[in-house]
Amino acid sequence: MAPALAQAQAAIAQARICARATGEPGIAACRRALELGLPPARQPPVEATLAARLASLQRWDEVVEVYRGAIARRPADGQARLRLGAALLHMQDRAAEAEPVLREAARLSPEDAEAHVLLGEALARLDRAPEAVAAFEEALRREPTVLDRRPAARAVYEAARRGQRWPPS
Repeated sequence: MAPALAQAQAAIAQARICARATGEPGIAACRRALELGLPPARQPPVEATLAARLASLQRWDEVVEVYRGAIARRPADGQARLRLGAALLHMQDRAAEAEPVLREAARLSPEDAEAHVLLGEALARLDRAPEAVAAFEEALRREPTVLDRRPAARAVYEAARRGQRWPPS
């Protein structure tokens, strides 16, 4: 068997273990699947599983690194950027770092309302209300009901529309 084929098969085997195993063995299998060069189409579910397992353990820095790795492997993947931006914004409260990542996610996936919502949230946290309003309104143009299922984001949007700081001091 050719070494490349053997490595690809090993990566897929690790991805299967990743999906089934829990705790540290599951985390290790997910990491190993990605390290072995899992095919790009199979990477996002493994990354999501790995990130969810790490988040459940409150290992926020490692969640961020999962998505930084995803972007390194797939630079044009808007969803990987969206997930990194969300992790920076919501898990680490790093709006300034999240903003350019989310702006790029919105550029790469312009029809994705969620990218615009998260960008709006980041801009509001940076006290850039007019830009936040524009991002939220772009999200609403893309998907008019996007804020119906996101009451916290709606509150951020309403505060930005009033020119108020978010979160309130």
